[in-house]
Amino acid sequence: MLHEIDVVLPSPWWTPLTYSFENPLPEGLRVLVPLGKGLRTGFTWKSSAFLNATRTDKPLRNLYSVIDPTPCLTEDLWRTVQWLGAALPFGVGHVLKAACPSALLKGQKFSPAERPSSISRQAGAPSFCYFPRESDRFQRYTEAIEKNENGTLVLFPDRERLQSFYETLPAGLRENACVWPVGGGDRLWETWKAVRLLERKIVLGTSGSVFAPLGALSLVIVEEEADPGHQMPLFPRLSARSVAAKRASFSGASLILGGTFPSSRVYLTSGVNAPELPRGRVVFVKSPSPGRSGTPSFFSNQEIPLSRKLLDETRRCLNDGENALWLLDRKGYAGELRCLECGRTISCSRCGGRTRWHLEKKLGECLSCGEEIPWPEVCPFCRSRLVEARQLGLESTFQAALDHFRSEGPVFLLAEFASMGKKARKDLYRKLGQRAGILLGTRSLLGLCRNLDVGLIAWLDADTTDWKPDFGARAEGFRVIWESCWVGKNADKRKVLLQSRRPRQGWQIALEAGFQFFWNQELRERNELDLPPYSFLVEVSHRGEILKQIRDAMEQEGIEVLAGIRGADSIQVKVRDLGKLRKILEPFFSVNITSCKIPRLCVDFE
Repeated sequence: MLHEIDVVLPSPWWTPLTYSFENPLPEGLRVLVPLGKGLRTGFTWKSSAFLNATRTDKPLRNLYSVIDPTPCLTEDLWRTVQWLGAALPFGVGHVLKAACPSALLKGQKFSPAERPSSISRQAGAPSFCYFPRESDRFQRYTEAIEKNENGTLVLFPDRERLQSFYETLPAGLRENACVWPVGGGDRLWETWKAVRLLERKIVLGTSGSVFAPLGALSLVIVEEEADPGHQMPLFPRLSARSVAAKRASFSGASLILGGTFPSSRVYLTSGVNAPELPRGRVVFVKSPSPGRSGTPSFFSNQEIPLSRKLLDETRRCLNDGENALWLLDRKGYAGELRCLECGRTISCSRCGGRTRWHLEKKLGECLSCGEEIPWPEVCPFCRSRLVEARQLGLESTFQAALDHFRSEGPVFLLAEFASMGKKARKDLYRKLGQRAGILLGTRSLLGLCRNLDVGLIAWLDADTTDWKPDFGARAEGFRVIWESCWVGKNADKRKVLLQSRRPRQGWQIALEAGFQFFWNQELRERNELDLPPYSFLVEVSHRGEILKQIRDAMEQEGIEVLAGIRGADSIQVKVRDLGKLRKILEPFFSVNITSCKIPRLCVDFE
């Protein structure tokens, strides 16, 4: 007797396809199924006791073949895939595409070392490790790994921190450890097989390693769990920490969450406090304003204001033979062009998003859709020539630094430091070993504190509400500034300077009172506004009629629709029940929808 077999394909479709087969099949087996004129690899989802003889629709096609005798994914990993795809609005097929190497999805033969055992362990409460110094946390993690005899997964927000931890591991642990590759290809496939065959029981990696097929997973560690580096490219705004925590609960593994600063969701449930404060090391300075008489300022329309205190502290630092970091999270020449006649800001002509302007290239780059816009000679609204650059960025600040310190030390503009290769970094370290200098860039420069003597970290514009247009800007701004007080070597002797229009006010008080002061204030406000972590903030993006249809469907169900951060091409909704939202969106992810018509979803938990 034939049976109905539901199969999910690695695709953006939410609904499984149903086939007939001579035997019922367990979940998670790879199978070959006909689709159109070809064959596709899928995973079995559900089987019925028998084929429904009363079906009146189109007859089912037969399942072509079964690739695996047993499931190739571990039981806890399969349950994680189910949760991420079915409980959250992403789709199981989309999750499988992210969780499995391409060779596995193409049907390449593979036999696991052992049949996945049933899960019997009971997961306990997570433990927390928020020591401010990286070395103290790394020691705690190493001790936990040494005590663990089974599979261990350690997640990092970036490769630099991962490498730092790997170098501290004892030789005995390194023999059983592997670093999870970034990207795909043969290296990922070989590493995946080695882990699944139990040849490696410790996996260190960034967000993609959360799907490593570790057998008998019994310890999960997430370092700097609040860092947005844990966000997963195929699941925008979703942190791998959330996936790792759910996987730990399915496997019964111990869970350690750590970092210098907790995320909103972790603080809400744990109430952890800062064990130490950077007393006496944080300097608050009022940003100079143009036109203020009597205020020592170096302002012009061609450079960002630099306070006298900033210049004095930088000079002191260079004289002591230490490097100074000038940090500004605005690449390009300016973050805004505004007309002085009509007062309007020149934004992206396609989506209305914020634009980063480059003086040398004479163009703007939309931060939402990537559209390139020529630098306007006149205001496009009123035709006035009085257009002023505001929120000046790294390009203009670099020239200001050269003007003041050209003769006192080298000045480096490192706007793309995160993508700088090993050879270029080694050359930079060599130059700074000969003479200390000023390094100008974004927050990514904080990693330099692990390799260089840094005596000053100066945040040139600490008003975090200007950093990005969403509710999380304040928390992210505080997090990186708090981290700058502790990162790298000799942090206890380093000064952190904040230039701000409102120094030592608002959230900045928490730099002297601890992150618990920040979160108590921030969460009170978010609760009143029904923002994450008290609700889910979901953004839906698409161009064309599809977005209007989704908006109409949500409004019919009584869901308030807000403007999205991507301008006319996106909408946002706040919901507490993702199940209701999933039902509304499901028709837009069905198998008869072409890929170009499928919307993009971002789910914000934090």
